[in-house]
Amino acid sequence: MLDWLAGFALAIGLLWAVAVFHQLGHYVTGRQIVGIPRADMRIVSHLFPRYLALSGDSGWVSPYEFDRYRECYEQYDSGYKHLERFVAGGELIQALVIVPLSIVLALAGFEAVSAILLVDSIIVTLSYLLVDAYLTNRSGSLSGDFSALWHVSKRVAFFLLLAFLFIHFGAFYFVV
Repeated sequence: MLDWLAGFALAIGLLWAVAVFHQLGHYVTGRQIVGIPRADMRIVSHLFPRYLALSGDSGWVSPYEFDRYRECYEQYDSGYKHLERFVAGGELIQALVIVPLSIVLALAGFEAVSAILLVDSIIVTLSYLLVDAYLTNRSGSLSGDFSALWHVSKRVAFFLLLAFLFIHFGAFYFVV
């Protein structure tokens, strides 16, 4: 019973950590590619799902307030030259950190932790996708990473999700 509880606590902790890496991906691409100043971005850390807020005229703006969020983003990239990279940055950095880390953990003998980490990474991305789809459908406005990518390029959104899942499931080869 205690082992199960410890495993559950580990899974929840890793779920939280994966979501942090996802948002750090947006933060890093926002800083390095788009050129958004540090003072104009912050990771809002509610339990789940967390998000990257941008500073606007009337305070911090959530991506769930799409029109206001877009206005904040346009201050730095009015032509949307870097939009796809900014939006996809969460999944990309998450995958670039989590998948190699999982493989290293598995090769070091921590197969169970590695498998939990990979599953949690998939859960985080699918949770963001489902929340995005629900809020977009409910509000009639774009509400997150996937709806924004879908709006810009259905092909990019589809292949990003497909590649993300492919490398995660491919990593299970090293884990099990």
